[in-house]
Amino acid sequence: MPKIIIESKISSNGRGDRFKLKVNDEKIEEVKYNGKTEVDVDYGEQTLQIYNNFLMKTPKKIINVDSDNQNYKITLNFKAWGVIFILQVLMAALMINLKQTGVFIAIPMFILEILILIFTGMLEIKEVKRKDNE
Repeated sequence: MPKIIIESKISSNGRGDRFKLKVNDEKIEEVKYNGKTEVDVDYGEQTLQIYNNFLMKTPKKIINVDSDNQNYKITLNFKAWGVIFILQVLMAALMINLKQTGVFIAIPMFILEILILIFTGMLEIKEVKRKDNE
């Protein structure tokens, strides 16, 4: 049975020491926050999703298992965090230029940012490319 290796360097901040990995929406494995975890999977197309709560999750990732050891890593979803950063800058500019009470700008922007993180996931699973020395 092939194994996939999932590496994470995400800090747990004292909230436990493991993510939950859902394989094909049926099998649930434990993945370490900071370290490598080997997971047994079948050959062929597999669906992976890491989650801990409704914010700390990844979008579903479809992988094709064709060799014995494939490496993946859990990272921040930089696209989602980039959108959040742009919204923060936009919010600051609007608050400075409109000279209104910040509550009328900050609360809708904050709700929008939370919704973006819920629907896109704040983490993602990326495949680690192997260097073939052939």
